[in-house]
Parts: sequence; C-alpha cells; structure tokens
Amino acid sequence: MLFAAIYTRGFHGCGVTDTVFLAPVLLTLSGMWPSCLAAPLLIAVVGGAVPEPREPLRVMTYNVLYSASEEEVGRSLDVIEQEAPDILCLRELTPRFANAFRKRLGAKYPHTRLLPRKGTWGMGIASKYPVTRAEPFAQKPHRMPGLEAEVRVGRRGLKVACVHLMAPGALHAKDDDLFQSMAKNAVLRGKQGEALVRRYAKEKGPLLLLGDMNEERSGEAMKAFAAAGFDHACDGLEAKCGATWPGATSMLPAVVEIDHILARRLTLSDAKVLRTGGSDHYPVRAVLAFPP
Repeated sequence: MLFAAIYTRGFHGCGVTDTVFLAPVLLTLSGMWPSCLAAPLLIAVVGGAVPEPREPLRVMTYNVLYSASEEEVGRSLDVIEQEAPDILCLRELTPRFANAFRKRLGAKYPHTRLLPRKGTWGMGIASKYPVTRAEPFAQKPHRMPGLEAEVRVGRRGLKVACVHLMAPGALHAKDDDLFQSMAKNAVLRGKQGEALVRRYAKEKGPLLLLGDMNEERSGEAMKAFAAAGFDHACDGLEAKCGATWPGATSMLPAVVEIDHILARRLTLSDAKVLRTGGSDHYPVRAVLAFPP
C-alpha cells in the first residue's frame, strides 16, 4: 500500500510556462499538442565545434524531476557532467533546469534541442554531435509529447527517440480511484508502445529509443518493444542495472525499473543505473556501438 501511495505522481498536462529563450529559432506546435500547448516555444540550437567521431558512444536517459529545487538541479548536473554522455535524453525538463544546463554544460553540448515546460511535459536532447533534425511528436493515442532527432556521428546517422510514457497515477476521470487509474494507464502505455513500434516499423537505420517508460519490462509497452526487435541495454555485456525509482530525492529505496535504454541495429553494453543525482529517478547510462 505504501508503494501504491508514493507511486501516484501523474503529470501536469498544461499551463502557461515562462519558457527559457535560448535561441532565435521559433517552433509552432499548433496541431501537434493540445490547444493549451499551442503557444510558440523556442528550441535551443547552439552552434559549436564538432568533435571527432568516436566509438563507442555514451548515451544517457534522465528524468530530472519537474519540481527539483535549485540544489537538486545542481546535483543532477553534477552526474551529467561526471558521466559526460555523448547523447542525453532529458525528461520533465523545466525552464529552471534548461537554463542551468545551458549555463553550465552548453559549451560541452553544442547541438541541443530543448523544449522546457513547467510540469512534466518538458523534454530535450543534448548531443556532442550534429543534430540535423529534431521535432516533437504526440505519443499516440495520447498527446503527451516525445522528441525525435537525427544525429550525425561522422558519416553515420542515428535516429534518437526520447520518450515519456503515461505515469501510473495520472488521473483520467475525477471519480477514478488509484487502482482504476493505474489499470487505465497500463493499457494506455501499451497503446503508446504499439504506436511507437508502428512509427519506427520501416526504419532501416540505427535507432535509439530511451526515456521514462513508467513501467517495468513486464509492462505491455516494453513487451511490444521487445517483440519489435529492440534490444535492452541491461541485457548487454557488463550491465549493472536495477530499479530506477524512487531515486536520490527519496528516503525510500528504489523498487521499480522504469527508465530504459533500447536500440535496434546497435550494440549496447556497459549499462548502469547511476545511484546519485537530484531527482526522484536515477539516471541510466549505456555504451553503444554501430554495426560494422
């Protein structure tokens, strides 16, 4: 019952946000997000020198907690700086976190697409390698957004999908109790997973799918990904994985593995849950290599 009580945090769907203005590139999201999100947002597009391609690459997914304090944001930035991933998926990205990231790590991540928002719908992809295209998309059948990017690593292309599936405790109807909400959201995540599988069914190149899936590997979305040929980083060599929630901001031990790194046509290894930071999720990192 304690677990059920603490695992009810849903999402704050809409609301006006004081978006951090990081660069003069305007993105209008009308028609893609709900009407309350249709106001223009800005994407961060920061130029800089391109590092020499290296393999393998380090990747990380991190839900940085929409309600994180300034101190907690600093601790999350500490772990990102220490691990120095080449490609980073950020979920629950707020204006506070985006601004702090830009100030502290912007020079190290010159190719960045950030869509910060108050609440849990903010997201971003930060890369040390050129991002040739980045756009949000609705994670059907819901409007909760994902972020997709094309990354160039030397002559190789890599498609990256940074996603956040529906939270177990998100309320659908005001009369629903916790267990009804959890049941509905489990079904919805399964449909979101199936929609992502369909979205990438014809993708022939290397594909990285990572983020806060809000369910363990036994969940319907995760089973859909496995059936579609996605490999799990924690099945790779030298993996040190485990539960990712609740994270460093909780006095309770982590009990569920809900943050995942998946890939097709890539080799994943050295996956690790990093038991530090300033979020209610622990970050997960892995190493990826392209096929010969």
